[in-house]
Amino acid sequence: MSVIIDGDKLIERQLRATQTEEVVVADGIKTQIVPVRYTPPLADPSLTLSLDGAWRVKRRPFPKEEAMLASSAIKDQNWEKLAQPGKIFYADPEAEHAPIPDWDRVTLSHINPEDGAVIRRSVRIPSAWAGKRIYLRFDSIYPAGRVYLNGKLLGDHRSGLTPVEYDVTELVIPGEMALVAVRLLRKHKFVQMDMPRHALEFAGLAQPACFFATEQCQISDYHLCAELDSALVTGTLAGSVILRNHGTTAVNAKIRLAMTEQSDNPVAVVIKDAVLEAGNTVEVQLSVTVKNPKLWNDEFPNLYQTRLELEIPGQPVQTVVFRAGFRRMELSPAGPELNGHFVKFRGVNHLTFHPEGGMHTPREWLKCNLQLMKKANVNAIRTHFLGPRDLADLCDEIGIYLLQELPIDWGTHYIHDPEWVGPALMRIEGGIRRDRHHPSVMVWSVGNENMPESSGVAEAGWNHLRIYDRFCKRLDPSRPTMFPPPGPSNKINGIFEVRVGDIADTHYSFNLQKEFRRTGKMVNPRSWDADMEAMTREQALARGWSGVWFSSEYGIFNGLPDLLNAPYLSRICDQAPKDVLNGENSLQVFIERLRMEWGNMRADPSCLGGAYFPWLCCGAGKGHEGNPWGWVRWGEDADWGVVTADLLPKPFFWALRVLFSPVWFPPRAAWKKGADSFAVTLTNQYNAIDLKDCVLRTQQNSGGKWMSMVRQYRDVPVTCPPGKTVTLDVPIWHDGMKKALADGSFGYCRFNLLDPKGFRPITADVFVMPKEMIARYNDVMPVGPDAVL
Repeated sequence: MSVIIDGDKLIERQLRATQTEEVVVADGIKTQIVPVRYTPPLADPSLTLSLDGAWRVKRRPFPKEEAMLASSAIKDQNWEKLAQPGKIFYADPEAEHAPIPDWDRVTLSHINPEDGAVIRRSVRIPSAWAGKRIYLRFDSIYPAGRVYLNGKLLGDHRSGLTPVEYDVTELVIPGEMALVAVRLLRKHKFVQMDMPRHALEFAGLAQPACFFATEQCQISDYHLCAELDSALVTGTLAGSVILRNHGTTAVNAKIRLAMTEQSDNPVAVVIKDAVLEAGNTVEVQLSVTVKNPKLWNDEFPNLYQTRLELEIPGQPVQTVVFRAGFRRMELSPAGPELNGHFVKFRGVNHLTFHPEGGMHTPREWLKCNLQLMKKANVNAIRTHFLGPRDLADLCDEIGIYLLQELPIDWGTHYIHDPEWVGPALMRIEGGIRRDRHHPSVMVWSVGNENMPESSGVAEAGWNHLRIYDRFCKRLDPSRPTMFPPPGPSNKINGIFEVRVGDIADTHYSFNLQKEFRRTGKMVNPRSWDADMEAMTREQALARGWSGVWFSSEYGIFNGLPDLLNAPYLSRICDQAPKDVLNGENSLQVFIERLRMEWGNMRADPSCLGGAYFPWLCCGAGKGHEGNPWGWVRWGEDADWGVVTADLLPKPFFWALRVLFSPVWFPPRAAWKKGADSFAVTLTNQYNAIDLKDCVLRTQQNSGGKWMSMVRQYRDVPVTCPPGKTVTLDVPIWHDGMKKALADGSFGYCRFNLLDPKGFRPITADVFVMPKEMIARYNDVMPVGPDAVL
C-alpha cells in the first residue's frame, strides 16, 4: 500500500538540518535527515593538507574492537599498506569459477554486512594553523564508512558518491600528529543507490581526502549563478555569500567579488561591507555584470576566473577561487537552443572506472579519457555514477556538456519506501551543492530507472520522484531535470518519460517516442505491473514538460574487439534480432544500429541528443599485463563500450566518431551530363561554428582500383550557420574525374572538414556518378554515415 508523505515539509527539514536526526514521516515510519554543508577551501595551498598516499589497512575479522583500532592505543606498523585514494577491496576476477551463495551484483547480498576494514593515516597538522578553523573532508568513501579522528567517532557516512565534511577544530592541535581512521564498510542498507553493480565490489577512498583551514571569520558558503540575458550581450554573476563569525567579538568585514578573463585584469568587481556579530552568520547578496561576455559552449569553452575575497582587520585576506562561464540554454517544443543557436548533445555514458584504481580515476588519466572523447566528436557526457569532482572541472575547460546523475540508482524495490527518502535527499543535495557552479553541468539527471515495483506502491513512488524534482529546483533553479526510465523488459515495451522532470527521456527503444511524435499521445506504465496510464502532448506540456527529449541510454553493444563476426553482441534493440549464426561482421552490425538510432535523434529538432551506453566498461583484471589484456571480470558480464579500459580505441570507436560528426556527407552525388560541378546537401550541427569558418578540403580522382590514393586538393568555400542546411555546388577540377564522368563511369570526391582550430571531425568519400548510374546503387555504403535515413 502506498504511504503518501508530505515532501515539502521534508525538504524544509533537509535544508535547515544542522545535525543528523530521525524524522517521522508517517505512522511508525521514520527517515534519516543528514545535513549537507561544504565549507569552501581557500586558494592558499598552505591551508590544505592532503591525505592522499599510503594508508595502513586492517581487514576484518578484527583482533580488537573497531574503536580501539581507530585509536592511537593500537600500533599499525605491521598492518598492510595501500595507497589511497584507490581500492582496498575489489572483485576477484577468479572468484566466479564456482557459484557464490546468494551472489547479487545489485544488492551485494553475498557480502556480510559487517565485512570491511579499518584504514588509517597519521599526519601532522601544520603549526601555522594555530587559531584557525580546521576541517576534515572526504570527497568519496565508497560505498560507506564511519570516520574517526584521534579515536573519536565523527560520523557515519552512508553515501559512497557524495562528499562528507567535519569541523574538527576542537579535536586537533596544530603542530601535533592527528590520526584519521575510517571503518570502511563493503555494503550498507542504502548501497543500491550507489550503483554497486558497476563498481565491481570496490571499497576504499574513491576520491581525495584532506584537512583544510580557514580563519575564525570565514566564507562558509556561497551560491552565485552565472546567467546570460536573452539578447546574449550581458552576463550576470549574482547570488548570496554566507559569512560566519566563529569568534567571540563582532567584526567589520569587506567581501569582494571579482571576475577576470585570462589576464589578471578584472572585468567586473563589486565590494560590500558587512558586520559579523559574534557566533552568527550573515547573508550578503552580490552581483556583477559583464558586458559582451565570451560565451561558454563545447566548441569555445570560455571561462572567467572568479575570486571571492574576505577582508577583516587582524586576519589574512581569505580568497576562494572558482571558474564561471556564461551560457544560456533554452528548451521549448521547437527544440533546444544554447546561446541562441541550435544544439545537439552527441553524448556517451561515463562510468567512473580506472583499470588499476577502480572507482578512483586520477585526474591526468581522466583528462586523457575526455580528450579521447573529443577526438571521437563526443561533446556530452551523461554520468552513470555521480562523476568525481575532477570530471566537472575538466568538462568546464575542455568543453563537454555534462548531464550529471544524482545518485539514487535503480530504485525498483525502494523508490516507494519513505525510509529511503531522507538518504535520497542527502545524496541529491550533496551532488548539487558540489557541482552547481560548473558551466559544463547542463542537466541534473535524477537517479536511474526508478520505477515502482508494483501498482500497490506506485503512487508513493511517483510522489517521491516529484519530491526529488522539486528539491533539485530549490537547490538549483537554473538547470533542468530529467528522470531516466527503464528500458524494455518483462511486461514493459519501453517508456517515454514525460511525467516528471523538464526533459523527457527514454532508454533503448525509440518506438514509443516515434509513436508520441506521430500521435501526440503516450501510454506509459506506472509500475512493473504494467498498469498503464495515458498522457497527451498537451497534458505533458501543461504539467511542465519543456517539449524536449533525450535518450540517456541507447545503443548497448557487447563490444568485445576480438569478435569479428558476432552479430549477437547487439543488445536491447528495436530491430528484429539477428540470426546469431549468420556470421555477420560485428562492426557492420554496430554501424547499422548506431546509424538508425543516432540518426533518429540527430534528425529530430526537438531532441537534445543522446548518450550512447557506455564509453568504457568497468572490469576487474588480473595478470601482469593488467586490464584488459589478462583475465577480466566485467561489471555486467559484458565488455560494453567503444574503448578499452586502458584507452585504446576499439573498432567501434571509429564508427561512433564518424556518425557523431557535426556534418554528414551523402554516399553518392548525381552528376548531370556536361556539368562542371555536382551538388551535395549538408546540415551544420555545430553549436557556434559557421561552416564559413571551417576549411572544406576536397580531393578528387576517377573511379577505379587506385582511386583512394589522392594527393592534390582544392578548398571549396561554404557558408552554413549552425542548425541550418545548405546545398553546395562542388567544382569538378580533377581531369581524371572529368574524363571518367564523360565516359559514363563515375568519379570520386573526398571531403576533409577542418574546424577553426584545425581539428578534422570527418573525412568522407562521395561517389559522383550520372543519375542513371545512381539508380543501380541504392544501398547505403557499408561503412560511413549516410544522410538518407
